[in-house]
Amino acid sequence: MYLIIQVIGIFEDFLSTEESGVHQVSEKGVLQVLLDVKFATDVLSGGDLNAVGVPSSQPKAKLPVRRKQDQSSATSALRERSDQLLTRLSQKLDPIDWLT
Repeated sequence: MYLIIQVIGIFEDFLSTEESGVHQVSEKGVLQVLLDVKFATDVLSGGDLNAVGVPSSQPKAKLPVRRKQDQSSATSALRERSDQLLTRLSQKLDPIDWLT
């Protein structure tokens, strides 16, 4: 999970510098970063993060209650952070251009 946190942090830093005007990223570039974030979080979480909110159909192994609570709170925190980043990126896209 530590690696996922680092990757999300890198993308957040990139987005912050882009918003401050240091980088000029085209709309296609923003779309590529958005897809990269989705792909990276999915791959690094082993498909277990469910960043898009789709529950996994794979049955999970039973874990002790304490470990399960710790892991689920960490996963939900990562999911929230990832969702916030994806929302920020999505807001940079012009929806009218992508509908045509």
